[in-house]
Amino acid sequence: MSPAARRTAKASRPARKRRLQWIVPLVVMTVLLATAATVFGLRQSHKQTPATHKQTAVSKPSSNPTQTNNTPLAQQPTPSPAVQTPQPHIDLGLGQVITSWQQSHSFTASVVVRELSGSLRTASSNASASVIPASTYKIYVAYAILHGIEQGSYTLNTATSDGKTIQTDLNNMILNSDNDAARTLGFLYGWKNINALLQSQGATTTDLYNYVPPSTQPVGDKHTTANDLATILQKLQAGSLLSASHTQLLLSLMKQQHYRERIPAGVPSNVSVADKPGWLSPADGESGYTQNDAGIVYGPKSTYLLVITTNGSGTQPLATLSQQVYNYLES
Repeated sequence: MSPAARRTAKASRPARKRRLQWIVPLVVMTVLLATAATVFGLRQSHKQTPATHKQTAVSKPSSNPTQTNNTPLAQQPTPSPAVQTPQPHIDLGLGQVITSWQQSHSFTASVVVRELSGSLRTASSNASASVIPASTYKIYVAYAILHGIEQGSYTLNTATSDGKTIQTDLNNMILNSDNDAARTLGFLYGWKNINALLQSQGATTTDLYNYVPPSTQPVGDKHTTANDLATILQKLQAGSLLSASHTQLLLSLMKQQHYRERIPAGVPSNVSVADKPGWLSPADGESGYTQNDAGIVYGPKSTYLLVITTNGSGTQPLATLSQQVYNYLES
């Protein structure tokens, strides 16, 4: 090496030494910073993990059936209470009304009250006892003849054996309680057939066939129960016996029938009553008296059926019970 080269190399040694002096700390610092960054990142990751788990837990469906779709419980709509459907039930107060009325009279009576709207309260007394229906049986005949029309056997304009039409005989039977009209329609449908039809509707203890062929004159009495009358009235009002038009026809005739001294007399004059009364006396060849009424009362608060059968001689007791039942159910 020439003298000049030796001088140059000698001069460069301090410079390399100085560069090494600052490069080494720089490397160390870089390593330290990288390590710190790694450690910091791991710590941040650990801090976020619970939050992630918490978020996952919130997104899961709640086991509480009232808290769904991630909606806070406080914001959930309040469930509506279950609607309670009224069920027919015996009302002790209504039963006491009937009992008190019976105790104030010496005759034997059968009574059924069934509320058809509202609370559906019911009460009865001697409801299954066999009784003479008197003209209340004409409700049965009217039902049967209208059922026959719906079956296609005849029409309201069909001529009957008395030279009239079914419509005329039906009107006379219900409006005027005409016995000849009832007999004509009963034989047209057939008394045994009426019995079978009533049994199919749950009126199982009624017997209207009190004839010995070939005679058309009755022998003995027809029989029914207050329960059977109530069953047919309830189904008539519900529209399950006849078509809507024939249901309306029969109820309309019953609302207009002319003898209003019994159930209708016990309610305000502006309250509609669809009823069919019946009565017998020794003058009719009977050994005693019969005073009956069966109908539906359309009160402002309560629609109900009332059946009263007695072996009393007057109409006023029936009107009195009608008033007491009306006052109780409308109070």
